[in-house]
Amino acid sequence: MAKFQMQQASCNVNWTGKKVLGLHTGSINVANGFIEFKDNTVSGGEIQIDMTSITITDIEDSKTHDEFLAHLTNDDFFAVDKFRTSKLVITNATQIELNKYKISGILTIKDISHPVTFFSTIEIFTDFLHSLGEIVIDRTLYNIRYGSGKFIDNLGDKLIYDDFVLQFKLVGKL
Repeated sequence: MAKFQMQQASCNVNWTGKKVLGLHTGSINVANGFIEFKDNTVSGGEIQIDMTSITITDIEDSKTHDEFLAHLTNDDFFAVDKFRTSKLVITNATQIELNKYKISGILTIKDISHPVTFFSTIEIFTDFLHSLGEIVIDRTLYNIRYGSGKFIDNLGDKLIYDDFVLQFKLVGKL
């Protein structure tokens, strides 16, 4: 079995949240983690995300930026003072073509866990692993209901879509 430890400085996770009148983007750091290979296929892993590292990349005005960041980190969204990390535990992976996998796992945000499935490319270069992928997450499953049309009526142009997207690049080393 080969165990690739995440190299924090080389990993990045970008997020996109959409609303009726546009979208917001940002990034968040990988805290630590690993991906395991056995018999030349993914056999497991766990990736931990540092929720305190969340940033916003699309708002230049400092007052607006700071207000939105405070909003994302408080109880309306991720409550990072109570839930400092989120994690993905890889439970299954199926190779669908060379270097491309269908990954299943359990995603935990705010101590709430739900199954997720997504696609990822994973390549191994000697003692390094390189993975790219995207996960679409329904935030309401994790009790993030602010601005959701499922829970609040008549939001009009204040509606925030329930799905948000994480695009990731992971680099691991044996």
